[in-house]
Amino acid sequence: MVVDVTLDPIITQIGPFQLGWHGVFTALAVMTAVWVGWRGAVGRGVPAAALERSITWALVGGVVGARFFHVLDHLPAYLANPLAVLAVWQGGIAVYGAFLGGIAGGLLAAHRARLAPWPLLDAAAPAMLVGQAIGRLGCLANGDAWGAPCGALAPLCLAYGNPHDLLPAALLGVPTHPYPLYEIAADLLLLLALGRARRPGLRPGDTFLAAVVGYAAIRFGLTFFRQEAVVLWGLQEAQVVAAITASLALGVWLLRARQPRGGGDGRLVALAGAPGGQHQENR
Repeated sequence: MVVDVTLDPIITQIGPFQLGWHGVFTALAVMTAVWVGWRGAVGRGVPAAALERSITWALVGGVVGARFFHVLDHLPAYLANPLAVLAVWQGGIAVYGAFLGGIAGGLLAAHRARLAPWPLLDAAAPAMLVGQAIGRLGCLANGDAWGAPCGALAPLCLAYGNPHDLLPAALLGVPTHPYPLYEIAADLLLLLALGRARRPGLRPGDTFLAAVVGYAAIRFGLTFFRQEAVVLWGLQEAQVVAAITASLALGVWLLRARQPRGGGDGRLVALAGAPGGQHQENR
């Protein structure tokens, strides 16, 4: 079955500034992810004051990382027009860049607040998956995460027909795999699996590491339904990044599994209300 997508991805435009469905869903994704992450972190005993700083820096890092990776993906075009790097309202983000930048920013803030990282990362894992699932609705609306052309046996294909859609012009009107829908379903299944797998015996950080490996497996497998440049060993860039992140996460998990439990793993190193804690936090 082929579904024609004729929705204009641009809701309105004032001068060079555009309000599009991608931006709307991105904002909704960020707000929902922050809410989910906040509830998860507070439930793990993270002080609210320190959590506010961590989330703020995570958001900043996510935006910078998403844009940075996107620019790297399209470096020749941005070298020809460097000022376009700042035109974020025109779209252009990379999911893995958002993840890595957000984690780096949050961990930097956590380090300054003297918080142990694993509870924060465990809280961030479901937040990132929820945000990603919602954000992919924006990709569905404007075609910027297009799939490869569909075969005759595909149960559902999308044919984009609006000239504002962001997929290559050669694919306009061509039935393609609904990649955003594939990933939304896979993200929600992974989120459900993580929720059902929670039990008292887990180490702090296990949920995050499982989410990293699970999402890497999703991206590696589903990217075969994408149409992007092959960069290494017949693999697309997202698949290479997925393989690296999964390997690193598994390596960290194996190292931690060989260490004895206890010793404050995953606990808060210092609370803002502890003796001297407020002074240290405000340095």
